[in-house]
Amino acid sequence: METTRPPNTFEAQDYLRIVRKNRWFIFVIALVTAVSGGIYAKLYPKRYRATAWVVVYTQPETFFWGPGQQNQAQRSRQMSLDTQAALAQSNEVAQLAADRLESRTAGQIIASASEIANSITARPFPPDRIRIEAVHEDELNAVAFVNAVADSFVELSAEYWRAEDSSAVQFLEKQLEKTQSELQKAQEAKQIKQKQWGIVSPDAGQTAASMLRTYESSLDQAQADLAATESATRELERQLAELRSSPISEQPVTNPYRSSLQAQLETARLTLAQLQARYTRDHPAIQQAKLQIEELSKQIANEPQFIRQKQVVSQARLDELSQQLETNRMRAASLRARISVLQNLISQTRSKAMNLAEKESILQQDEYEVGLHEQTYEALLQQLRDRRLQKAAKPGTADVLDRAIEGTPMEVNVFRSILFTGMIGLVAGIALALLKEVLDTAIYTPDDISQYTEVDFLGVIPLSETETTGLLTIEAPRSPPAEAYRTLRSNINFATLDNPVRTFLVTSAGSGEGKSRVLANLGVVFAQAGQSVILVDGDLRRPSLHRLFDLDSTPGLTSVLLGEITVEDALQRTQIEKLRVMTSGPLPPNPTELLDSRRMDDFIAEVAGHADIILFDSPPSIMLADSMVLSAKLDTTILVAESGLVTRDAFNETIRLINRARGNILGAVLNKMDISRSGYHYYYYYYYYYEQADQQPDEKASNMHSNTDRVPALPMIKSPQPDDSEHPSETDTNAGNSPH
Repeated sequence: METTRPPNTFEAQDYLRIVRKNRWFIFVIALVTAVSGGIYAKLYPKRYRATAWVVVYTQPETFFWGPGQQNQAQRSRQMSLDTQAALAQSNEVAQLAADRLESRTAGQIIASASEIANSITARPFPPDRIRIEAVHEDELNAVAFVNAVADSFVELSAEYWRAEDSSAVQFLEKQLEKTQSELQKAQEAKQIKQKQWGIVSPDAGQTAASMLRTYESSLDQAQADLAATESATRELERQLAELRSSPISEQPVTNPYRSSLQAQLETARLTLAQLQARYTRDHPAIQQAKLQIEELSKQIANEPQFIRQKQVVSQARLDELSQQLETNRMRAASLRARISVLQNLISQTRSKAMNLAEKESILQQDEYEVGLHEQTYEALLQQLRDRRLQKAAKPGTADVLDRAIEGTPMEVNVFRSILFTGMIGLVAGIALALLKEVLDTAIYTPDDISQYTEVDFLGVIPLSETETTGLLTIEAPRSPPAEAYRTLRSNINFATLDNPVRTFLVTSAGSGEGKSRVLANLGVVFAQAGQSVILVDGDLRRPSLHRLFDLDSTPGLTSVLLGEITVEDALQRTQIEKLRVMTSGPLPPNPTELLDSRRMDDFIAEVAGHADIILFDSPPSIMLADSMVLSAKLDTTILVAESGLVTRDAFNETIRLINRARGNILGAVLNKMDISRSGYHYYYYYYYYYEQADQQPDEKASNMHSNTDRVPALPMIKSPQPDDSEHPSETDTNAGNSPH
């Protein structure tokens, strides 16, 4: 089985084939469009084009939109060039131009606004130019139109911006009045709050905070002094109690021996430092000094810092301690009173400072609002002054850069128009041909069978131009269709070489595809090759083999199946030796049941012994089930598809039905293919060959048999059998229409 390509995929040769196939269709479309383009160019009236240039200025402006906006919002006073170009083509500009022309020319040029608007085109050229063109049949009108439109555009643009300046002045005046009112309200609110809260200085809150810190520092100091005084008082009370209970007491004094050791230790450390400055750490003197320091440290650690000595307390000492105790008690009472006063002051000052902080925060916000309104007021006032000056000066925003002096004739080149429209028509024709090919699902060529189906391609039968009864292999044995049948016979022999087949079913998807004629001619070429052939008309609905061979339709197949006659008696001989035909016989009311009977199986087995090849005809597969029944009983099936008639879906449905009935499909035959329209130009070799052969003298007719060996093979066709040389090929086409 051949490899199939995905549906609706095209390769380079496919495009070339489609173009060749539809070459006349493409040519007609290209010719019609080219002629139309030439006629249009010839009949196109002569026109004139006048051009003027306008320059547009950029004037940016700035607005300050009020409180809460820290940045200024800028807007360019220049509209986009596209918008300005649209304005130049507007009806308003056209009306101004019409009025201007009528007034300036004293009524010599009178044109309506619609006429001017239809003749004007404007195109922007960044960054600041607009080209205005006028096209008219009259050169003077074209020049007058474009200049009037340019002047009207400049005038309308200036009026637009002057109107915007007036609107801006009114807007700024309203904003200025509103801002001044808001400024006054903010100032009055701030002053009222200051009077109500009694805050004159903006640093009142800071002064209160400073006093609070001072009070808190004094409180901390007083509490520390009170703690020290109370501690000293307790110590004096203890000492007085001890002295009064025992006049002789032991008093702690510094240990003099320990003090001496400490002095020696300091001297030793000084000596070690001096030695370290002179010697290294391993020097004996340094080591000796370290040992001395360690010894002195140990002795100091073992000695107490104080020793107690017994002393006799005098009355003067008791009086002195008593006086100190009384003084400390008085100082402690004074400190307690001071602490109480400071705590009250701190509480009051803290409350006052908190209130002042909140009020000052509110006043600072008011101050900020006042400052913001003042800035806004100043900015708006300055903008209002600038706008008033700008309005008084009335600056223009556009000027005519270049006026039209004369018009340029617009001539249409007939040759270019024909060439251009012809190229468009050619492209359109190719596109339509490709579209038609994509939308057309019929089978036309062998490539369609290979690409869109899953069966092998056996051969092609060209469309016949001659009127025949259908048996071209007998009536025109040297025609291309007859040669195609012989090539088809060779292909069938090669396809069944490894697996010989005796019984064949020939069927098609629909009626009128020529399957009966293909079967009849195929039987003829098999018989001409020396094989015994039987043709069985299994179409028990509309039989046709008896008409093709001019035989009686009865008795036939149904007669044999009903036991009225034997197989040998039902076979009718034809003018071709070794070719016999079994016609349909009387048509039964139940063809499908009769073909599906056990008697039909016995008939097939019996008839297979009477010939080398048995070909069965059948009704179309899509409409009737007869061919499905026969395909399951016979060795193999040959499908016939008429080029351009059967669709891919119908053909594939036939394949599916036969496969579902467990029939074996040998391949497909493409019938009635129009070689001249299909792009298979190598089939024309048949015509050339037989035209040359017909011109040879009769005495050289015998040489024609050897020439047939050099006839080019059909696509995908195997080599011919040796006996094919007796039937040379000729011309292009098929066996005519089938009765189906």
